[in-house]
Amino acid sequence: MKNIFYIFLELILVGFFMACNPITEDGSSAEIITVDQFEATVTPVQLDGKNTNMVLCETSSPVTCHWTDGVKTYVGNSVEMTLFVTGQQTITVTAMNQDGSTFTKDYTITVEDMAYEVDPQYGYFCGTGTKVWTWKSEKCFGNGSNAESGPAWWVLNPSDVTDQCTAKGFTADGSGAYMTFTLKGLEMTKTSADGTKTSGTFSFDMSTNTANGWSYGIGVLTLSNTNILCGHDLNDADYSAWSSYNIVSLDDETMVLGAQEFDGDGWWYWVFKAE
Repeated sequence: MKNIFYIFLELILVGFFMACNPITEDGSSAEIITVDQFEATVTPVQLDGKNTNMVLCETSSPVTCHWTDGVKTYVGNSVEMTLFVTGQQTITVTAMNQDGSTFTKDYTITVEDMAYEVDPQYGYFCGTGTKVWTWKSEKCFGNGSNAESGPAWWVLNPSDVTDQCTAKGFTADGSGAYMTFTLKGLEMTKTSADGTKTSGTFSFDMSTNTANGWSYGIGVLTLSNTNILCGHDLNDADYSAWSSYNIVSLDDETMVLGAQEFDGDGWWYWVFKAE
């Protein structure tokens, strides 16, 4: 009867633990521990006396572990994690006991040196964990041909975007609005000038530049449940919005995004600066 009970609990947790089975002991009672009894080390690899972005996570406790920095998850009781930005980072372990019960624990470490290669876009978007982007002070929005570095035909400043939002009944996405990109959970929150917040997630793919059928730029940014500031096609009858944008250019200071008009006659550009 005990074995049937254990199997039932494992099935409940199978989705969360991606089909990982808990440790079992034949012929003996399962050893169950609490978070206070959990023993683990989370240690950055050091080079030249500095903590690098490679972290060793190990435990000898009788549990099955998942470790995450909020971006990627690693499974095992001894894993190497590669972190994406410098600064203070939190690593969370979710441990499953032999009876299927779970607990979590956070570990805080500081990354000083990006010695191990990762996609730099994580740092560009999110800084050392959270980063705010807003409109460039001028020439921040408009349209042009399919090979521009920013708006060229019709060029707007942030105050002009405010006027467009007001005239078309959009959320106040002009002057004073901003976007917050957060590394943990790859979250993005758009805050409009009137204080309205819309939160969701973002992802990027630097292996393609074909958002909306338009091949241009260095990658694609995709958002879910939120959107960039004034992400509307102003030449579309319904002022439709996109969910994916071509990354025309991106570095620590400037982000230029683009999208092809829905009727295919032109291209829109958004130019943001890091706060």
